[in-house]
Amino acid sequence: MQCDSCRNEAVLFQPTSGRHLCGRHLVADIEARAKRCIRSHHWLKTGDHIAVLISGDKKSAALLLFLKKLTAGRRDIRLSAMPVRTGTDGLATAMRVAESLQVPFIKIPRTDKREEATEDDRVTKLALAFTLDDIAREVLVQFLSGNADRLVHPPAAGSSGVPVICPFIGVPSDEADCYWDHEGTEIDLVPRMPAGDPLSRNVETLFRDYHRRHPATGHALLNIAEELSSCRVAEIGAATIGRDRSFPHGIMTEVTGDGA
Repeated sequence: MQCDSCRNEAVLFQPTSGRHLCGRHLVADIEARAKRCIRSHHWLKTGDHIAVLISGDKKSAALLLFLKKLTAGRRDIRLSAMPVRTGTDGLATAMRVAESLQVPFIKIPRTDKREEATEDDRVTKLALAFTLDDIAREVLVQFLSGNADRLVHPPAAGSSGVPVICPFIGVPSDEADCYWDHEGTEIDLVPRMPAGDPLSRNVETLFRDYHRRHPATGHALLNIAEELSSCRVAEIGAATIGRDRSFPHGIMTEVTGDGA
């Protein structure tokens, strides 16, 4: 199948637009959506030090790559990778990704040594690879479990916390994976499926089945989350990753300083 924007071979069919896209046009489309999301939420500003949480999977590597490209020409914004252990080889793989992209990596700050960080080292934004699929699943989980108020009042970072940004919030997970496949380095990575509770896994199956028949479902659920949370979807993402058992216990508390 040919790309609908050129004569090159398509790598993905985009159900929401009805287009077949080659790698080059898919990358351009993803980057345009991510940039628009950043602008609409005012997620970047002069003097930012952005730390990207990477766990050795494709979509977090794709986010690191995208933000590197986005900030490449800006001397007023600093980018770092924050590798986390999510399995036997997860930490080592995450560090290899950062090294392959020539992005310096930093460790998760220890709350008992937070005062040692200098002004130049202090992280001002934490970037999470929270995608359209993730927010759609989270909205359904909270409604089905009777906790919709958690969408209206997502747990915010503490007074000493770091604001969270999610540039891929409007990008499906499979497209984020394709972004890495087309633009990334030769490191072999795999998609990472959520390792939540049985309800989350059942909702994932429900969502994927319904989404195949109704491609706009993910965006509709994203709009609901945006409206209910007053555009604080990044905080919903932080809460979700904080509960994900594939991440170390207390990961978001350690990063944001809520436990300090």
